[in-house]
Amino acid sequence: MGIWTHLTQDKIKKLSDAPSQLPESGFLWLDTQLDEELSWLPAVESLLGFKLDELHLEDLGNTFHPSHFDIGDGYNILIIRSLSSKPLFDENNRLSIKTRPVFFVITPKLLVTFRPKDSRTFAMARKFVESAPEKPMDEIETFLKFKRAPAGTDELMIQLVSNLVDRFMETRIEISEQLDRWQRDLLNPRKRFQDWNALLAARNEMNRLESVAQDQRDALTDWQDDQEREGRMAAALQVNARDTLEHLERVVSLTRRLGANTETAVQLHFSATAHKTNEIVTVLTMLTALFMPLTLISGIFGMNFEEIPFLKNPNGFWISLGLMGLSSIISIGLIFWIKGRNHLGKP
Repeated sequence: MGIWTHLTQDKIKKLSDAPSQLPESGFLWLDTQLDEELSWLPAVESLLGFKLDELHLEDLGNTFHPSHFDIGDGYNILIIRSLSSKPLFDENNRLSIKTRPVFFVITPKLLVTFRPKDSRTFAMARKFVESAPEKPMDEIETFLKFKRAPAGTDELMIQLVSNLVDRFMETRIEISEQLDRWQRDLLNPRKRFQDWNALLAARNEMNRLESVAQDQRDALTDWQDDQEREGRMAAALQVNARDTLEHLERVVSLTRRLGANTETAVQLHFSATAHKTNEIVTVLTMLTALFMPLTLISGIFGMNFEEIPFLKNPNGFWISLGLMGLSSIISIGLIFWIKGRNHLGKP
């Protein structure tokens, strides 16, 4: 059934059972887990005095639902995809960013959070709530790192969403370090790069992460527009919402930058490979130019004709050898002359 908590301006109190009515002061927070399914729904609908829309109930059961905001009759639904607790890189060193949905049912006096069991943000909040029946509000701020005590369900929701978004920001160091290692390996001429599949998978994951962050930004923007349209956007709530949207913009910018850096490294790798290939072809061309006259002379005297000039001449061998040496000297001199004019690389 989840944990019922009553929050006021002065205290936070964990409730042992579902309340029979909404509080006059403060608001209620019901924290539930996805594996509980919708067992909490009857108590919530009885408390609110109305039923949730069937389409919204279908959304609450869809773990693949993207981030989204929708308006119901007397309530709002916000879906934010959060980062999974699984490692970012698997045993094959492939980047795999897993996300799960966190559902928020928002009313003026009740906030329902329907989230994964192993969510770190909510686990910390639940641990704090279970540590004592009552806590002063200043300790809540310290534990959950709130900028101020939440005055309503919307403020608590946006602060929890902000913590979920910050989890994406925490991944930038690990992802950046791995991409930097790949970039160095790509540009290392003495090392053959082998992690092409992992690199391509990382580039795809960067694109997917950008899409997730954009969906989150759009959902929060829709929620913010609804708050402003209804005149419920208090100054503190507006600050928290703007801060969260700025974090999402940073996530989008980060994924784009990392994707661009990866693409640039791949292009530089192919450019370096093409340059190395050109140098090899240049060396082979020089060797061909060097041995071509020798091959020509030896081929002429290797013909199976009975009468060939100098064939029976006692000095024919030395004449041929001299011609070969002279052609070699001319070829080598020509190569150095061309190289001196910077046609074969650096001067």
